[in-house]
Amino acid sequence: MYIGVDGCPDGWITVQFNEGGYESSCLCKDIEDLWQEYGETAERILIDVPIGLRENSNAKRPCDDAARGKLRPERHSSVFPVPVRAAVHEESYEDAKETQEDRTDGSLGVQSWGIADKIAELDTFLRKTEPDAVGTIRESHPEVCFWALNGESSTEYSKTGQPAAAFWERIEILEAIDGSIVDAVRDVTTDLDAEVGNDDVIDAFALALTASPKTGPLHTLPDEGLERDQGDPTGDLPMEMVYAYP
Repeated sequence: MYIGVDGCPDGWITVQFNEGGYESSCLCKDIEDLWQEYGETAERILIDVPIGLRENSNAKRPCDDAARGKLRPERHSSVFPVPVRAAVHEESYEDAKETQEDRTDGSLGVQSWGIADKIAELDTFLRKTEPDAVGTIRESHPEVCFWALNGESSTEYSKTGQPAAAFWERIEILEAIDGSIVDAVRDVTTDLDAEVGNDDVIDAFALALTASPKTGPLHTLPDEGLERDQGDPTGDLPMEMVYAYP
């Protein structure tokens, strides 16, 4: 099985592909639930959440820098700055901002805080609950996936500024690789009894298709030859993003 995962208000939306194509989807309330569902059978689980965090620096992760370079000039802002580990584990934005400012020479934006709970949940799971999941669960980014699947061309329409145009633009990119995508997306968006947006579903499909045999082998950001960071200071987690070409 090949799984794409995106966060949503009710938990995590997962899309499952097998070697032939779309298989199923489900909503998992947390990462442990997701691992219980897929951990023993999944070949790859690609997730749109940073893995590998700084402790006392706001230095850009090389994979984030590389991703922004691929996505300029249209979609680079979709790669949010990643807070330090202690900040994502705080209970409030005010506390997280203070921690970020105490530990670095920068501050913490609202957009980055908006995904901090998901980052913290995955960070705890991979470092403390299930370290063996590292390598099966890997970080990806939907817009980097679309860039690669679209012939190294970033998407034109913003999911927030032009959601209808953005939805169909991304559907067309996926449909060029798997002609059954429209029916599969329709099934997921109508069958899930949860607070899940169209963009959450589309992003999960992009990650699942990237993980699946319908695309080529996985590539890693930063590209070969560019500066790499071997992992966060704990030594446990890689700092990387994966993507694939059609």
